Amino acid sequence: MQFETQRLRIRPLKNSDLHAVYQSRRDLETSKYIGKPATIEDVQKRIEEASQPWKNIDGQKLLLAIEHKVSNEFIGEMLFKFTHVDRQIGEIGYRLSPTQQRKGYAYEAASALISQLFERFTLNKITAICATANTASWQLMEKLGMQKEGHLREHMPLDSGFADSYLYSILKKEHLSR
Repeated sequence: MQFETQRLRIRPLKNSDLHAVYQSRRDLETSKYIGKPATIEDVQKRIEEASQPWKNIDGQKLLLAIEHKVSNEFIGEMLFKFTHVDRQIGEIGYRLSPTQQRKGYAYEAASALISQLFERFTLNKITAICATANTASWQLMEKLGMQKEGHLREHMPLDSGFADSYLYSILKKEHLSR
């Protein structure tokens, strides 16, 4: 999957992204609500996973890079996976490099991703999960038109221990009416 927004190019992760992804994923600040900071080996495995053919099966991740269209600078990553193909439910995730936050890139990229997913795949619902302490993430979900469905207790294993999570979602009909 590849598409563009006003300022961004969304494309599959590739080998040349290794250093930029590693710099972003090893950062303690961007990892504190997602999991342990990544090793270079973790990032290599992620990029290998991104190069696998897409099969539209439960759990397979579609791993995407976000880059600036003018500078070609790596801004961050997004992912999509079907959580239940037969129920037409998928999940998105996102992570921006620390230097690229608070510029509107996450909203621009995630909003376009949601539109692309509803257009290209048979989906009725797209979900997202974040740690309850990750205010920026759940506020973004709300800005995207997602609604909070639940508070999951000690759902997310983090370096600091198990954290509570929020589950958000948007239905196709809600997205189309925005």
